[in-house]
Amino acid sequence: MKPGILIVFLWLANVASAQMAEVYAGHKRAGVDIMWFKYFKDKKGQPSPWLFFSRNRASTNYSNQPAWGSTNAVSYNLRSGAGLVAVGAFSANGFTPKAGVQFVKAWKEWFFFGWSVMDLQSNANADLFGLLRYTPVLGPKWQLFLQVETLNVLPTNSTEGYSLVQRYRAGRKQGDWQYGLMADAAQNGRTTWTVSENFGVFLRHEFK
Repeated sequence: MKPGILIVFLWLANVASAQMAEVYAGHKRAGVDIMWFKYFKDKKGQPSPWLFFSRNRASTNYSNQPAWGSTNAVSYNLRSGAGLVAVGAFSANGFTPKAGVQFVKAWKEWFFFGWSVMDLQSNANADLFGLLRYTPVLGPKWQLFLQVETLNVLPTNSTEGYSLVQRYRAGRKQGDWQYGLMADAAQNGRTTWTVSENFGVFLRHEFK
């Protein structure tokens, strides 16, 4: 299956049940980001400790060179927010199973979701992922929207390089819509580093 066809398939399969869908356009790349997470229900119809998370990202540069990734996870979470998680990551390099610990917590204006997992393969890379969101009320019908996200791949093999990714969003939240400025950055390497950046705008919608 061609990468472009797979990207469209993943997007269509998730957008109908997504909790958040974002489109963004930067000076180097444009893309979509679809995120979905929800607790399984128990016999009484109440949220159980089991949480399902799915995220699908796809982008292309302006030479029509695509990049994509799909991350899906099931976790068991305590009331404190800490839990154990099993992750399946799909990319152009294939399928990678991972497992580790997770923490998820929502406050009135704050939200954090993150994990520390290890590849269940011979290379055994470690992933540190975190997403922090702050949405204070600034007016009768709108809120400030600030979000920072980081994904760091730390190799256990001394010959492999590091992969460090940061994503920033700053703008306005009005009802179920958020929009504003975005900045993505990535650093790859070990002794010699390659740095890439993408600055632009974003628009996202939260589904109830």
